[in-house]
Order: sequence, then C-alpha cells, then structure tokens
Amino acid sequence: MTYYDQHLHTNFSFDSDADLEQYLTQTTRPVVTTEHLEFHNPDAQFQDSQPDYAAYLAKMARMKQRYPNQLLRGIEVGFYQPALPQIKAYLAANQYDLTLLSFHHDGQHDYQHASFRTLDPKQHVQTYYQRMLDGLAQFHDADVLAHFDYGLRVLDVNPEQLTDWAKPQLMQLFAHMVEWQLAFELNTKSMYRWHNQALYATVIPWYLEAGGELFTIGSDAHEASKYAAHFDDAVAMLHELGVDHIVTYQNHRPSAVSI
Repeated sequence: MTYYDQHLHTNFSFDSDADLEQYLTQTTRPVVTTEHLEFHNPDAQFQDSQPDYAAYLAKMARMKQRYPNQLLRGIEVGFYQPALPQIKAYLAANQYDLTLLSFHHDGQHDYQHASFRTLDPKQHVQTYYQRMLDGLAQFHDADVLAHFDYGLRVLDVNPEQLTDWAKPQLMQLFAHMVEWQLAFELNTKSMYRWHNQALYATVIPWYLEAGGELFTIGSDAHEASKYAAHFDDAVAMLHELGVDHIVTYQNHRPSAVSI
C-alpha cells in the first residue's frame, strides 16, 4: 500500500474549478477529493456551500469507466457552531470515506481575510485556538484535523511566538485529538505556500508527546497543478522527526502506510 494526497478540491467545492479527471491523469494511486461543506460561508456571501452529493457520485461513476484508480469520497467540514445540526444532518445523509475537520471562519470573515492582520497577533492566536478547542469539544466526528495553522496563515508567527502564546492550548488540542482519534494533517499548502513549515516542525513533536500517532499529508489543492505538491519535503520532515508512517482512510478506517 502506498500513500496519496488526502486533501484535494474539485469543482464540487465552491472555490475550485478543477475537474476530477485532471487529477486522475496524474497518478495511478487512489484519489480522494475532500469537497467543502461550509455553512454560513463568508466567502460565498454567507450562503451554505454544500457539495451536490448525487452529482458527485455520478461524476465518480463516469470516471471509474475511464481510469483504473480507486476513487474515494471525502468531505472537508468547516466548523460553525450555529450550523452543527445542519452539519450532522448532512453527514448522516451522505456516506464518505474520509472526513476532514477545519476551522475556516469566525462567522463574519474567513481567517485569511486581511482584517485579521490588524488584530493583536497574540490575542488572535489564542482566540483561534480557544475556538478550536471549544469546537472540538462539541464536534469531533471526523478523521483528520486539517491545517492546524489555518487561522495563522495571514500572520507572521514564528515558532518562538507560537510556543510562548499557545503551547498549553495546543497541548490540550493534541490530547483531545488523541482521545478522539483525529489524525494530524501536514498541509503542504500551509507549509510551503504560506511558509509555515517551521510551525509544523515545532508542533509535531508536541503531538507525538501527547501520544499522537496518526498523520496524513494533504496538498489542499484547488487546481490540478498543485496535486501532491511538496510531498517529498513533508515526508522528509516526518523522517527527521522520527515518524516512519502515515495513515490513509477508507470508510473512515485508518490504515498505516510506511513512508
């Protein structure tokens, strides 16, 4: 068994024009797309962004006739506390192999909005991780916590600041991830496009210290050219930190894969 990209988007997500076929032409490995489920989405005029599940399955069925890849179903759940009943109802009605859990917005703005650059960075970092802790306590029916640093992408936070400002919160977060069997995602978009690889190198040992053993790698690609971007770099980082395997998911069951 081999590892493969476990964070991809296609035109079934509100913010991607990529076609599933564009990924399939690049690899013979399994392909899973993790389409956005984002209620009260600030980046879509506060509309609810939901994949058309029936059309999604139909697209996969057509692609299965043309490509040998194993096709798996994935969803990226954007946590929003007022929409928890809708989130749970959607997941109960539609079957997936892989569920990512993300914290993308605060109800008013996506965390990549420029307004977050005007806030006190320490306060913002601590508020973000407290919101994540509170959210996980209410909802953790997922397989992977995606891009732990999403709320920090627009900031220039260095490892020393992250340690001083948020290590106790992150240690709590990682303990809960272990308790609820949530994998830690190495998001190569965060690491190498947003230049947060040093933050990942800082916190992965904390996750290991908390007893964490589950890792995934995802490109967070919204266009086909970003498929599996910087995976060799992410694997090298894991090796340097003493990690020799990641997990892949089918029907929400993790399988260990050597790297």
